[in-house]
Amino acid sequence: MKPPSLTLIFFLMFGPVVASKIWAQMQTHYVVIGAFAIENNAKKFSGYVRSRFFQSEYEYNADRKLYYVYVVKTEIKREALVQVKILQADEEFYDSWIFTGQLGKSSQQKYASTPESTLKQIDPLPQPVETNIIDNVIISDVQPTPDSTKTEEPKKDSVINTVNAKRIVKGKLFKFDIRSPSGEPFTGEVHHVDLRRGKDIATYSSSDYTDVPKPTESNKPMTLVCGIFGYQEITKLVDYVTPSLNEEVTQDEENAWVVPFKLERLKKGDWSVMYGVSFYKDAVAMKPTSQEDINELVSMMKSNPAYKIKVHGHVNGRRDRGIVTLGEPKKYFELESRKKIMASAKELSKLRAEAVRDYLVENGIAKSRIEIYAWGWKNMLVPEGSPSSGLNDRIEIEILKD
Repeated sequence: MKPPSLTLIFFLMFGPVVASKIWAQMQTHYVVIGAFAIENNAKKFSGYVRSRFFQSEYEYNADRKLYYVYVVKTEIKREALVQVKILQADEEFYDSWIFTGQLGKSSQQKYASTPESTLKQIDPLPQPVETNIIDNVIISDVQPTPDSTKTEEPKKDSVINTVNAKRIVKGKLFKFDIRSPSGEPFTGEVHHVDLRRGKDIATYSSSDYTDVPKPTESNKPMTLVCGIFGYQEITKLVDYVTPSLNEEVTQDEENAWVVPFKLERLKKGDWSVMYGVSFYKDAVAMKPTSQEDINELVSMMKSNPAYKIKVHGHVNGRRDRGIVTLGEPKKYFELESRKKIMASAKELSKLRAEAVRDYLVENGIAKSRIEIYAWGWKNMLVPEGSPSSGLNDRIEIEILKD
């Protein structure tokens, strides 16, 4: 005999009116920005969203057999409504929606009190994934939220701390201590993230003490993200008023709050998307802003001499096209070559992967440590015409040996 559902038990115990209120309070609301049939693609897209400074996760909807990428998980419906309104104002996430129910590894009954909009991201599959097209969330009753990217100015009568009689601290003194896997000090950056708006409030260097102003109410606790290429991303939540609530945070002799970040290097089987690497349209050359991340890849290979990697090239769209090659001598970050050839999407992805490999070789990395793979258009993460379609023109690094 099939056991009674949890819903039925509530109704029998409390009556329909009380049970409905209790059940509504127990529902979980997810602000979803994408859905994928392939878990690895959900993982990559979630990483891309975090690179935009959203705190992003993904879980499985067993009923639809899709992985949902979401930025907010809450039992308070109004919080979800506020966040989805903010996201829908962004062209890239205009069709985000709220899913109400439970996500996870096992199939759960969905109790939807908020309609779900069209799924935004679906993997390219031989057969299209069926989805219900329902109206967008109506949230006109939500009041606009204040600009949470701004920080509050310290009050005039606030106490000013001094450190070693040399440093005047208007907010609170922090030290962001990044350590290499071996425990040595590591120079890098920590990002203070506004989760509501997906913005970078501030960037703090690990090389010095930082006077951090008091964050707005919507940014408490502070969300601190350390994402250094070649290492696993680390996120920490720190209460500004009482940092010691996070047991890892300590206070040093300068009376500064020390937030530790212990880096863990990528291991065999790990993949890393080079979100900072972008290409000129239909060209092999990378944009100048890509050089920093490519140089980090060089450093990663030099710091880990046992590493062997595979460079995966991807492109947006399956069409053949006229592409601009690197020419000779190769200028990896300039679009100066006049030589154009007609090529398939697969050929373009191969040339881009080769360009990354050749740059590594020119900078001292043995060619025998680098393999390449050309995907062409076959692993696009978003539709070709999507506002975030630039994510399809990407380079991924797979660790073959550590």
